[in-house]
Amino acid sequence: MLRPARAVSVWRKLAEIIRLRRERARMHCQLAAMSERELLDFGMTRSEIAYELKKPVRRK
Repeated sequence: MLRPARAVSVWRKLAEIIRLRRERARMHCQLAAMSERELLDFGMTRSEIAYELKKPVRRK
C-alpha cells in the first residue's frame, strides 16, 4: 500500500502529465491552423512541428 506522501506524489505527476497533454493538444490545433507563411515567419516547417508534437509528454 502506498504511503500518503507517495500517493500525493503520484497524483501530482499524473496531473502534470494531463496538463502537458492538454497544452500539446492546444498547440497542435493552433499550429495546424497556421498558414505556410505564418509557419515560415515562426521559423518552423510542418514536418518540424509534427516531430515536436509526436514526442512523448515526458520529454521537453
